[in-house]
Amino acid sequence: MDISPVFELKTRLRAAMIAGTDLLSEDFRLKKAVESFSALAGASPVFAKINALTEKLLSENSPECLLDTITLVDSVITTLGTAEVKGELEELPDNGGTVIVNAPYSRLSAVLEALTSSGGGQLNTILTARKETPEIFSDYRVKPALVQGLGASYAELADTAASILKGMGKEIIPLLKKDFDPKGKKEMVRRLNIIEELCGSEENDFYLEQLENSEKDVRKALIYALRHDERNIGKLIELTKTEKGKIKEAALAALISFDNKKSEEFFNEYGKKKPAEVIAALGKVSSKWTSELTARLIDAALVDENGNKVTLSQAADGKLKLKSKTSFWDMNSALWGKWGADIEKIYREFKCDDKTPIAVGMDMRLEETILVTNDEGLKALARELNTARGTKGIYVGAEAAARLLSPEDSSEWFAKEIIAEKKRHETAAQHLTNYGIARTLRKIFFKDGKYYLINRCYDPINDGWIVDYPREITQSVKGKITDALIKCSHWEFDRILGDWIDPNDAEYREKIGRHFCNNIMSFSGTGFSDISLWCGYIKKCGFKNVKNLAADYFKNIKGKSYTGWVQRVLQDIPGDDKYKLEEARAILEIAKKKKYAWFNIEEFEAWANSSFAHD
Repeated sequence: MDISPVFELKTRLRAAMIAGTDLLSEDFRLKKAVESFSALAGASPVFAKINALTEKLLSENSPECLLDTITLVDSVITTLGTAEVKGELEELPDNGGTVIVNAPYSRLSAVLEALTSSGGGQLNTILTARKETPEIFSDYRVKPALVQGLGASYAELADTAASILKGMGKEIIPLLKKDFDPKGKKEMVRRLNIIEELCGSEENDFYLEQLENSEKDVRKALIYALRHDERNIGKLIELTKTEKGKIKEAALAALISFDNKKSEEFFNEYGKKKPAEVIAALGKVSSKWTSELTARLIDAALVDENGNKVTLSQAADGKLKLKSKTSFWDMNSALWGKWGADIEKIYREFKCDDKTPIAVGMDMRLEETILVTNDEGLKALARELNTARGTKGIYVGAEAAARLLSPEDSSEWFAKEIIAEKKRHETAAQHLTNYGIARTLRKIFFKDGKYYLINRCYDPINDGWIVDYPREITQSVKGKITDALIKCSHWEFDRILGDWIDPNDAEYREKIGRHFCNNIMSFSGTGFSDISLWCGYIKKCGFKNVKNLAADYFKNIKGKSYTGWVQRVLQDIPGDDKYKLEEARAILEIAKKKKYAWFNIEEFEAWANSSFAHD
């Protein structure tokens, strides 16, 4: 039934109210609307009542009748609960998840603008929305904008959009596949990276379909995505013959990832012809056959341009040219994830000076491989090499990983090495996290009531970081290890402790939280980054309203500072406004005595009162 005459009648009756009943007899539009509505009179008793009222209205020109008619028509329209709009009925766009989110339009429009336009400040808008109103990203209008944001020129904004989309799970896949351009640029590569991370081999048909017309970086990413399904081995072998450069490297990297006899046979033959290409492809794979192949290829590659046999240590010098045109660092990368007697032999025969980049590289490789494989032979090797003549002290990080994954108590060893590392750092230019023990401890994270070693690896094909191989540690970090980190107070050690906070262990939170409070109260520098870091950890430990926290910081300032830094400290320290106002007043008392030239007492007092004083 066409009910549009009901709405047309409503429009004409409201126009009559404005014009007045004296002109009803001349209103031909109202008469036409009444005639159209009369066809509905027999549809229901209420429509018949409206039809009778309109006929009476046209004959009597009564204001009372006009009011009665409008009232009844409005009631009917409310009951119908619908509207008539010209045009074709269209479905809402299929963007997955919630259709619309009840969020302020100001926030919604700001997010849409940040994701779809260029210019500064967009990242902060997205980060703030993600923290304060994360539900806004479920809105059907925001999801396409997030996909568009994958093409942002500012890489951090694009990476944030990718992180949000990954968190939505497989429901976002149709939107990522919609209008996918196999000849596109970075946005399409990021789309594909999300699809393969969420779906793996489930979308193999999509990878193959898009591959047919793909170009450049998108083609490279599509070929690399074929590593998720062993049915692609034949296709990948074919691609190693037809592709060149980076795209061929992607095909080799995908093919070598299969723990499969066919893949093994291919690389055993290919390695004889082009060993340097295979060594470069071995970097992020771990299997028995790739371990054996790595050992053979490294041994075969250690021949100089004159045909003389050399050692890996000599190749590491950098002055020596190898016949195979590979490099020490390519061979070092190939050792990642490899185990077995022949691999252990390579480590044993390698010699270099302590704490050189080459030594750090070998330590990192063995440490990461222990995390990847949890191989008992490599764990024993790390302990052996770190105390052996010629390699003593080089493999501290690897031994730390071995001990963290072993059952016996090694807390004394860790405490000793932490102190030694801090002393070495005092005479070295590098950051602590570049070194063994600190670098390994930095990989420990607390999650779901347990501590894990998490190995973050760089994937050169996808040009990004991947998180993989979490290992639950068996070594307790809460006793002497934590005590040693606190004793050797350093901002990088503090970052480690911040990742170890156990929200369910009140005693441990008290120990770490008190350490960070003491750091603030005794800090004598003029920077703010350390204090901001400590304030975050104090809050994580459950501390708030710590008396004299900001006041003691202010008391110990040496050198020129800025009033704004003190204000930021007060803003960041955990506590209520009453507490912060008391701290501000204590700071003012100290300022009057110290008479700092850089500190504006009047300005600070006015700011504190406006920020924290409430009636």
